[in-house]
Amino acid sequence: MGAPILPLPEHVRRAVAHAMEQPDPRDSRGLPELRAAIADELGREHGLRVDPDRRLLITHGAMHGLSLVLRTVLAAGDEVIVPTPTFFFDGAIREAGATPAYVPSRESDGWKIDLAGLEAAVTPRSRAVLLCNPNNPTGQLPDAATISAVVDIAARHGLVVISDDSWRHFAFDGRHYQPVEAFADRWPHIVTVMSLSKYYALASWRMGYVLAPPPVIDALEHRLQWEAVCCGMVPQSAAAAALTGPRDWLDKALSTYQAKRDLVCDGIAAAGLPAPVRPEAGAFLLVDCSRLGATPADIDRALLRNGIATVRGADMHAPDTHVRLTFGSDEQLLRELLRRLARTCQESAADRS
Repeated sequence: MGAPILPLPEHVRRAVAHAMEQPDPRDSRGLPELRAAIADELGREHGLRVDPDRRLLITHGAMHGLSLVLRTVLAAGDEVIVPTPTFFFDGAIREAGATPAYVPSRESDGWKIDLAGLEAAVTPRSRAVLLCNPNNPTGQLPDAATISAVVDIAARHGLVVISDDSWRHFAFDGRHYQPVEAFADRWPHIVTVMSLSKYYALASWRMGYVLAPPPVIDALEHRLQWEAVCCGMVPQSAAAAALTGPRDWLDKALSTYQAKRDLVCDGIAAAGLPAPVRPEAGAFLLVDCSRLGATPADIDRALLRNGIATVRGADMHAPDTHVRLTFGSDEQLLRELLRRLARTCQESAADRS
């Protein structure tokens, strides 16, 4: 499990019950009170001045928002530069008729974005740079200097910067998430896709939003109207209540993530695998499992023999010796994961001897 799954508190339940009795306003941009709450949060937490009427569009989750954005700003034959490892963006890019151009980062560099490689990947067909901030699966959190450098590269080459910031609330060790939008005064062609499923525990409600310049929001709304008319009033009311109400129920869950990260990272090394790069944010990490097998299939078999389900690193454009593990579950389950991982390492060592 990545994002917390929590019982909805009473104030969210009341908002949902009230919304069920109201006529649906069918506002394609989203409920005005939800867009206002999002704009208030962005201003309060990150100092961003956002016009909720002209610059926000509510979507059925971040993946829906990203799909709308890519199919709106890209044309057939365009290229999208994507630092890797990264989330499963390939399908959404290709559905838009474009082609991804992947720029790998290195574990030895802490999975930081390779800025020189990113700029070297620019071709006459390049149209956009697509970031995952914080990164899923590495947990790398780009700092302000890195985000600023990406925006400068985009400005030099006339590229749109698209950033999926779904895990922005999950930063560790006193670090702070840096929104790309903060540099919009330097280069306005910036689009941010957000999820309300992660921190706000609304995964089953499928809520997200897009923050973009007004002409892009206008075009996205036009496309959404033909695809879905609007997002449902009831889940939007749940989201608005979560954003504007007390957050102790959320902060309590979030406060456990850093300890879970440390538990899993320390346990991986104790199990007999190389110590992973410690995530700076999010709920995921990449683990070097080359000691468990010579091929990804061998690694899968070794892990699955002990009931450990992972995502292959190669499926996220990471080294094929690595797998993605998730540390968002409860501590008891994580300790069981580590016990089974240690057993897997022991079995693999015995097979080699």
